[in-house]
Amino acid sequence: MHGMDATPWQAEEVEIRRLDGPPLPGFDCGREEQNRFFYERAWLDQRQRISTTYLYFLRGMLAAYATVCMDSLPLGRQERDADTLYKHVGALKLAQLGVDHRFHRYGFGRYVVGDIATLAREAGDPLGCRYLTLDAQPELVAWYERQGFVRNRLRQRERRKEAAVHGRDPDAIAVSMRFDLREV
Repeated sequence: MHGMDATPWQAEEVEIRRLDGPPLPGFDCGREEQNRFFYERAWLDQRQRISTTYLYFLRGMLAAYATVCMDSLPLGRQERDADTLYKHVGALKLAQLGVDHRFHRYGFGRYVVGDIATLAREAGDPLGCRYLTLDAQPELVAWYERQGFVRNRLRQRERRKEAAVHGRDPDAIAVSMRFDLREV
């Protein structure tokens, strides 16, 4: 993860908590899909052990949330290094990320992605987690690439085929991406 630019806040001011009940009203990241997930699915999915949501508070205000779950990343031969013999490799997926609109443009999204990468690295040693994965909306791909993520060619080809079969525009679907946890 790349270093953060100058921000009007310090990392020591951030408090991270695991979601422990239905989210309280007032959060708005400006993206309806992420807001809807946060209020309608995050707590239910966590109770079912499908995912875990972390809340990021800055000066007592909910600034962001991140939802993670386990993943298995299929890699094509060209995507694997010489030492990786397996097609499917363990990963932690950043399934949802929302930064409240009041905290946009202050490096908070970059901070949360970095924190989740740290979580994935720490889990990687005892559990065998090599990558942090996510599905980026097309307009956010360049931002994630600047954070060190690369596109998953094999998974994206599979997803594009599936989208076409279901009558969706393959160019409008989210882009599968990964970050190699060995790089930091």
